[in-house]
Amino acid sequence: MRGRVLILVGAIILLAVVLIAVLMLGGGDGDKKEEAAATEAVEEVGAGEPTGQGTPAPAGGTGLGVENMVDIVIAIQDLPRGLKIPEDGVGLQPWPERALPEPGSYFTDPNEVIGLIARTDLFRGAPILRRQIVEDLRDIAKEGSDAAAILPPGLVGVAVPLDLSGVGQVAYGIQDGDYVDVILSFLFIDVDEAFQTRLPNNLSVITRLESGELSIGPPRQGRQEPSTLSPEGVLIGPSEATQRPRLVTQRTVENAFVVHVGYFPEGGNFIGSTPTPMEIAAPPPPPGEATPQQVAATQPPTDTPFTPAIITLGVTPQDALVLTWAVDSQIPITLVLRAAGDVGSTPTQAVTLQYMIQTFNITQPDTLPFALEPPITSVRRFDIGTLYSFLGKLVTEEE
Repeated sequence: MRGRVLILVGAIILLAVVLIAVLMLGGGDGDKKEEAAATEAVEEVGAGEPTGQGTPAPAGGTGLGVENMVDIVIAIQDLPRGLKIPEDGVGLQPWPERALPEPGSYFTDPNEVIGLIARTDLFRGAPILRRQIVEDLRDIAKEGSDAAAILPPGLVGVAVPLDLSGVGQVAYGIQDGDYVDVILSFLFIDVDEAFQTRLPNNLSVITRLESGELSIGPPRQGRQEPSTLSPEGVLIGPSEATQRPRLVTQRTVENAFVVHVGYFPEGGNFIGSTPTPMEIAAPPPPPGEATPQQVAATQPPTDTPFTPAIITLGVTPQDALVLTWAVDSQIPITLVLRAAGDVGSTPTQAVTLQYMIQTFNITQPDTLPFALEPPITSVRRFDIGTLYSFLGKLVTEEE
């Protein structure tokens, strides 16, 4: 009897040991499966990081946040113009299929690039395009300008003038290779729809003489309105000679690529070259002071500062028309510098006087029985060069 009890207890213990072992082994497999799944997820997230080697692209874009990738050749270090591309200078990088350069313009095998010569400066992380490399140094001069070589696919180059004060181009802080947005300022006036001339129109009173003939009075500017002062009404004219324009400022072109700041050198090869200074005529000295020639005779010569008067931007063909229209319309152009790598688009609202009042809660001041002396007739402004009125009249003194 005691022997049977011992055998039964032993069988129960053995069964418990086997059950524990099965549970432990099953849990380990689950951990390994979870670890493998996590590893695969990390690899998918980091698939876009440059490694210098080929990385298998996902088979499809059906997963959430996953898109088709294509391995293309990029520069994994900065490669200056004229350098023979070394083996360790290029590698493969998974690139989103939707953001690929123009078909046929990029490489998928590093061996096709190694040993060729960089026609332009190739920057780390950027795709290498066929038009950016040549087989012989002598071919560099036969492949067109540097500007055409560095323009991103789909963009065209257009030149616009710069404000020599530096206000409209971030105080001359914009450099080749930057990206900028374009802000335009418009002045609107009211015009006669038929004449297309500035309002108000000139009015002439027509009367019939006793002889029956019509008499046309002298032209007067204003509008006729009924009044108790006269049975024929009165003519209300403007108190100022011209109509006050209404200012509207809005961002127009976004993410324009800065091809080159300043004039291009002869031959079109400007990458790596030193810009030519622009000579600016000095203003005449005040009476009684020495002339610039007299000052130069007593001081050591200094370098002429580089003051670019023109800039070439890479934009879409439609935006090139926008900029050309702005230049032909003599509209002030302001360039704002974008942060490096910022390719996003932020909607903006046109800024007018009404926008400023409503957005910043600006209240109209009350009329008071007292005022300041001397009277405040204008706000402070910086002297940024020659000022022109809205009509194009040269402003030389306070009016």
